[in-house]
Amino acid sequence: MWGLVVVDHLSRIVFVEEKYARSRGFDPKAVIGRYVKDVIPDSKLPIVVETGKPILGDVFYHQGKPLICNRFPLVKDGVLIGAMSFQVFDMPEMFIESIKELQDQLHYYKEKAKKYSGAKYSLTDIVGSSKACEALRAAILKAASTNATVLIQGETGTGKELVAHALHQESRRAHYPFVKLNCAAIPKELVESELFGYEEGAFTGARKSGKKGKFEQADKGTLFLDEISQLSMSAQAKLLRVLQEKEIERVGGSGPIPIDVRIVAATNDNLEDMVKRNAFRADLFYRLNVIPIRVPPLRERRSDIPLLVEKFVEKFGAQAGLGEIKVLPEVVDLLMKYDWPGNIRELEHAVERAINLCNSNTLETKHFEWLLPKILGRSHIIQGQSIKDAKASAEKEVILAALRTTQGNKKKAAELLNIARPLLYQKMRRLGIL
Repeated sequence: MWGLVVVDHLSRIVFVEEKYARSRGFDPKAVIGRYVKDVIPDSKLPIVVETGKPILGDVFYHQGKPLICNRFPLVKDGVLIGAMSFQVFDMPEMFIESIKELQDQLHYYKEKAKKYSGAKYSLTDIVGSSKACEALRAAILKAASTNATVLIQGETGTGKELVAHALHQESRRAHYPFVKLNCAAIPKELVESELFGYEEGAFTGARKSGKKGKFEQADKGTLFLDEISQLSMSAQAKLLRVLQEKEIERVGGSGPIPIDVRIVAATNDNLEDMVKRNAFRADLFYRLNVIPIRVPPLRERRSDIPLLVEKFVEKFGAQAGLGEIKVLPEVVDLLMKYDWPGNIRELEHAVERAINLCNSNTLETKHFEWLLPKILGRSHIIQGQSIKDAKASAEKEVILAALRTTQGNKKKAAELLNIARPLLYQKMRRLGIL
């Protein structure tokens, strides 16, 4: 086979057909053991090795000539051991151009379908360069390549819904619907009809034509069940049956309806603890937890705060009509000191609030003065202390925190506290700081 290239499971060259190697300008024996893209930069064999899926009828150009290439994974005893590619045949250039035009049209309509799928976010919306963020993106990509159920767990405000959207966008179901249901927002008595739909006359007030439930709406796509821990035990039992049987039955319906839906669930509760307390079904937990994804809290990825601030400043600055906004370094230093119990959502709201307080194109620490007591977080009242002494003690702690934040710069500390510098000196003398 002309153009035959074989690689191992690490995409290292095992064999190259001699004529093809010579046409590429290298010795076929000299490249054995080398990473294929170091020798053939446009090779797609690493993709085949990574995904385990063939790439058939791929158009590529060699020496300005259009060719058709097939690429296959190599599997032995159920284990992927490498991949191979070879040229199928030469194609007339006009035919190749027609194929390319059809491919471009297909890409256009696929992208258009994505916009209407219901998923608003993609992997690029997960901002950060920390190891924790990179691990999260890798976990999403790995989960997206399968069809298994996914359980996303993380604290409030970490971006669990964003992860669900990105997972759908990266999956083979990306061109089909992304449907979400907040289990905590639906009254218990309506959960069943929301999930499974109902037939005409199923209950008082039901639509004459009936209604499709979330499962039917998400056909061939993804159903995102947020706050899954809030489902009643009755609804949990029905959901478990759907996951097992791959079929639903509408409320008031007379027969099962087969479904093809991927389930992605999310919660900020510890489901394992809930299982131990008999507050969540163990069998449903195991069905959902096939691929677990943990979204790290912001305090575990502090190095991502500057990038997140940059993103939010750009977003809210544009909304406020302020144009490009400069963020002073001491602002970022201040924000890095806070633990952000509300995580990314709290940071986003903090930046939005600061921009609305800002009447210039520069974001300064004084725009975050309300955050200082939270960052300090150590104010306490001593038993038996008078109100006057308690106020003085709290005032002293706030001033000391401002000085620590500004590294002893009293001018900046006064700006952060939104008081005049002479007044700051006066307070410092009175409180014994000077």
